[in-house]
Amino acid sequence: MTYKKAVAVVFTLLMVVCTASCGQNSAHQNGKITLTLWYWNDSINDDLLKQVDKAFPNVHLQAEKIGGNFESKLIASMYADDAPDITAINSADFIATMVKDYNQFVNLNQFSEVRKAKKQYLAWKWNLASTPDHKYQVAIPMDTGPVVLYYNTKVFKKAGLPTSPEQVSKKLKTWDDYIQAGEHIKQKTGVPLVDNLTTVYNAALNQGKTYYFTSDMKPIYETNPVVKHAWNLAVEFHHKGLSADVDEWTTAWSAAATHDGFASFVGASWMVPQLEQSDTRKGVWRIASAPGGPADLGGSFIGVTKDCKYPELAAKIILWLQNPKHQAQAYASLGLYPSAPSAFADPIMNKPSSYFGGENINRYFSASDKAIDIGFQSPYDATINNYFTQELALVAHNNKNPNSAWSEAITEINQQMRRVLVN
Repeated sequence: MTYKKAVAVVFTLLMVVCTASCGQNSAHQNGKITLTLWYWNDSINDDLLKQVDKAFPNVHLQAEKIGGNFESKLIASMYADDAPDITAINSADFIATMVKDYNQFVNLNQFSEVRKAKKQYLAWKWNLASTPDHKYQVAIPMDTGPVVLYYNTKVFKKAGLPTSPEQVSKKLKTWDDYIQAGEHIKQKTGVPLVDNLTTVYNAALNQGKTYYFTSDMKPIYETNPVVKHAWNLAVEFHHKGLSADVDEWTTAWSAAATHDGFASFVGASWMVPQLEQSDTRKGVWRIASAPGGPADLGGSFIGVTKDCKYPELAAKIILWLQNPKHQAQAYASLGLYPSAPSAFADPIMNKPSSYFGGENINRYFSASDKAIDIGFQSPYDATINNYFTQELALVAHNNKNPNSAWSEAITEINQQMRRVLVN
């Protein structure tokens, strides 16, 4: 079974009825061209979307905020040949799938405005939405997820460690440095170094240049040293008792952050609002460079679907929505870190953060983003990643033997891949 057929089967079983906006793309209304756009909450600034009609007087943009099951609704609309004209794209797996089966989206490279705008965006981020030969551009970048080290200055100070971002960045350059600091913190304060094993695994994995498949779709998840290193590193944190074993996006995580339940964590830029909402104390947390080097965890795209009758006009609109100025504003209003590096210098990006003790946290996010050298991402990466992290959770919470956990993850992945990969 091909991947496309597999997707069709899955979404036949999970079929979602098209929303009311279906069938309204590329219509005319009051002498204007009506274009439809799908997005999810906090992916694009609502006020900015309202300005599109003024910036493009011949256009009426009908923007619809889609709730849960965004991708299943989008795929259902594509199979019905009734997709929105413009759509945001969140999942790395989904963009990889659309690059593989690119006929669902307009090739943006055909438009001169897009070709000229390419240089405005981070090359690694742009290329994630390109075919390997760079001839077909499925979408343009929205935000990114640069990885940094978040650390609790109160715990670090109690352990006798430096607390300034510059000193911490210098002292904790490598994972070995970080582990040694964690053992010292645990000895002096009893506080675990990190929140959970998954954050360690994902950060270390994404610092590599290869992941679960080669660019010609050869599976390497079992043999790739990058994957094994990330796994072994997470297991080492477990064996040394350096993890608090609290999962992100839970009340337990928020409580641990508030009550000094872990000394630090390695996370993406989108953890800033999560941390601020969890622990309201100002000046306790700071940001430094991540041990092991830069990495990216997430970020979105926006593209023009094949059902759009005015693709060049739609392309101009998405370029306008995602120009550097608007991306900088999206960081200030929504916490979305830009994919256009010129936005990094915008004053709105460089305001001292009272929450982080007056630190300009953009310094470390931008340094990480600029230095990222991302590898090939396949349509199956998230599925495979889930098997590995689920087994790591069993190691953490049930004290499962790590070797057994690894073997069972590989067995489950092999079975799953046999169902979807073309023989």
